[in-house]
Amino acid sequence: MKIMVAIDGSTSSGHAIQALAHLAPPEEFVLVHAINIPDINYALISQDLRAEVQADMEAKLRKEGEGILTQAKKALPSDFPQVQEIHQIGHPVDVILESARSSKSHLIILGARGLSSFKELVLGSTSHRVLMHAPCSTMIIKSPVPRLKKILLPIEGEEDISVALQFLDLQPFRDTVDIDVLTVWPQPQLAWPITLGQSKLLEMKAIEEAQAHMKSVTDRLTRMNYSSQAKVGMGDPAFAILEQAKASQADIILMGTHGRGGLARFLIGSVSNSVLHQADCPVFIVK
Repeated sequence: MKIMVAIDGSTSSGHAIQALAHLAPPEEFVLVHAINIPDINYALISQDLRAEVQADMEAKLRKEGEGILTQAKKALPSDFPQVQEIHQIGHPVDVILESARSSKSHLIILGARGLSSFKELVLGSTSHRVLMHAPCSTMIIKSPVPRLKKILLPIEGEEDISVALQFLDLQPFRDTVDIDVLTVWPQPQLAWPITLGQSKLLEMKAIEEAQAHMKSVTDRLTRMNYSSQAKVGMGDPAFAILEQAKASQADIILMGTHGRGGLARFLIGSVSNSVLHQADCPVFIVK
């Protein structure tokens, strides 16, 4: 597996580096730092002065970035491979996405600054935009990850089951993990009136079908040497996932994006985005 971590010297980017202690040593490892030079293209500033100021800013930002990269390398697990460094001028989102494509990374890890969902929606954030457009799986770290023993795996259909199991089959975690497989019955509003007894019968039937569906997933996880349990949630999917994460004391939530394109997720919102904004633990979006 090839892992790429984007760093900017922030506290959350430090948490992203610390989280590597829970991952198995990758085949290749890339550290990325973007040099984002502010635009000073103002009419009252001459071209010569603009070039001089930009050169001075680049030198200072590059030196600062080299210090950030050096500190990050010191904090890496001792058994990680030699680091490939990408220290490039450009907008952080563009640098991260292009680096992920050129290095053919399987996983991008980066910290989130903790913006509210409203601010992320209106203003955008590096983590949010990388998640929408990343060519590979992305892990968003909001806070320290002191352990990684319990994973919550919400599933909806064959597409997200397939990509999640394909990733888990890479055995990406350093220690043994326990996986709670969750599916949510949304309790749709029916077009015709039903009695309380009929409602309970319908609910029981849905739970039985969900459990049968999840058994095939837990069986496949068992064959991969994972310990797993099946869980059924009810109601709003995002709310059910967040509540189960608390009940399971999940260290991370690992989930797919259900194939929805980045623009659609940005305009409409999705379960994965809702969970990302509200979850206390890291969210691992698998593609």
